Amino acid sequence: MIKVAWNKKFEVGHERIDFEHKIFLNLIREASLLPEMGSSKERVMRHLDEVKKYALFHFTSEENIMFDVAYPDFKKHRQEHAMLLALLDERSHQYKDGDIDLDGVVGFLFEWFALHTTQVDTRLAKYIAHGVDPGA
Repeated sequence: MIKVAWNKKFEVGHERIDFEHKIFLNLIREASLLPEMGSSKERVMRHLDEVKKYALFHFTSEENIMFDVAYPDFKKHRQEHAMLLALLDERSHQYKDGDIDLDGVVGFLFEWFALHTTQVDTRLAKYIAHGVDPGA
């Protein structure tokens, strides 16, 4: 189980992105608690589907922000989002088939969230705030 609370280190400094990240992190945390609540595999799969749908919503929202500000790293950032969705599908199928446990899925999600937020999304927020080229 991963017990994670929102931490200032996850803030990128953009109100909407930070708000959506808090929801995303909460969904990851909730996934880690499902076994303690006696949730069935079917219920866990439904929750993982919710995580994926929220991720898709959030990525679209974030990509629209990038598009609006003509973010120079738009394509690369968008590819990272697509990669997460594909990997989440893969991990969900592995969980469903019994190849990995839920902690493996949650650990993957949290690690991806933490790295992506503190590195990739922070560059985006700096660009939005200061017009700083992320490659500079």
